[in-house]
Amino acid sequence: MKNRPFTFMLVAASLDGKISPRRRPGQANPVGPELIDDDIMRLHNSKRAGVDAVMVGLNCILLDDARLTLREGEGRSPIRVVLDGLAEMPPAARILDRDAPTVVVVSKDAPPGRVRTLRDKGADVITSGRGRFVDLAPAMEELWGRFGVSRLMVEGGGTVHRSMISSGLYDEVHLIICPFVIGGSRSITPVDRWPFWPRGPIPRYSLAESQVIGDYIYVVYRPIEA
Repeated sequence: MKNRPFTFMLVAASLDGKISPRRRPGQANPVGPELIDDDIMRLHNSKRAGVDAVMVGLNCILLDDARLTLREGEGRSPIRVVLDGLAEMPPAARILDRDAPTVVVVSKDAPPGRVRTLRDKGADVITSGRGRFVDLAPAMEELWGRFGVSRLMVEGGGTVHRSMISSGLYDEVHLIICPFVIGGSRSITPVDRWPFWPRGPIPRYSLAESQVIGDYIYVVYRPIEA
């Protein structure tokens, strides 16, 4: 095992390969618990319960004010990790509550006052990289060594998934194929920003597991080493 957590990305995608329509901050997400079957929500919750930490990008906080805690059942919620290079998270964000530990990964360019506010709210801070996008490899090594995270789930969004894949810092992709269509050329896909080709090879995978859950399909893929 490398000096980083065992890491998998969990993605729920529509039949047309979207995870959400484009939205404004605070605008309700139509792809939420009201649309997803209870069995899938329980599966999602069990995946959270089985890891030491859950990681997301800043947009998941700005758009959904996500808390990333367990929804039901017994057990301790995992550590919540947010990639927030310039410490732009609102101080009132729910993820800064005391319901579970929170780690915010910022860059060296994050304004000191904002970083101090995060610490005052009770968050631990990792500093890695420069600019808006943090350097993931040192951050994950610190999660592993400093915070004892041996198993990490990445829940999005597309920019984070793109960075995880391009840097090879993950072990599996867990994909839930959902029985609905979102549509729209500007809707959000599981892997955002620019395509892999022609800058590099297209990543390939081998199927490790598949399961039918009602009208949904749950599959696990592992990357094929180039």
